[in-house]
Amino acid sequence: MKLKEFFTQKPEKVQEEKDLIKFLSEVELFEDLTRNERRNLQEHLYQRKYKEDEIVFKKGYPNVVMYIVKEGELQTFIGSLEGENIKTIKPKDFFGEIGLFLEEERTATIVASKDSVLLGISKRDMNRFIDEHPRAGSKILRRLASVISSHLIATNQTLLCKREELDDLKKQLQEKENELNELKTTQTEEEKK
Repeated sequence: MKLKEFFTQKPEKVQEEKDLIKFLSEVELFEDLTRNERRNLQEHLYQRKYKEDEIVFKKGYPNVVMYIVKEGELQTFIGSLEGENIKTIKPKDFFGEIGLFLEEERTATIVASKDSVLLGISKRDMNRFIDEHPRAGSKILRRLASVISSHLIATNQTLLCKREELDDLKKQLQEKENELNELKTTQTEEEKK
């Protein structure tokens, strides 16, 4: 084997790398990165395949890896797997980002609802990437802050709606209790007659 052949990447490997760099440009978190920055980032990512119904992780597991969905679809469960799916995760979505910052356990269980391919980056590798490429790291962190802020605003709006629904239910319950007390009073008065 010639030395040049040894150091030359195989065409399929080059195409895979190009495809991955293009894919990363379509992920909201990395869309502000330059092609070179995405190329540097992809060196820190690893790929993992999951079969349909395979658990990616369970609630309570250590949270040290963020995932990006390359292919497939996943379901999010806060309670048991028999409970309600609270979110469907599709290609170009990411999850587990809080583990890059906090030493918290996973807050949900994630299950592949279709055969899926995920890209993962560990907290250690993300920190290494940010240290090696601070400009790109800054872009990712700003974008992540924006996404997390949007999620927080949406969560606050949901909580406000739920609080209003609860207040309405309390009001309806009080009205029903008042009606019931009136009926009891009327019945008692009729029994006395």
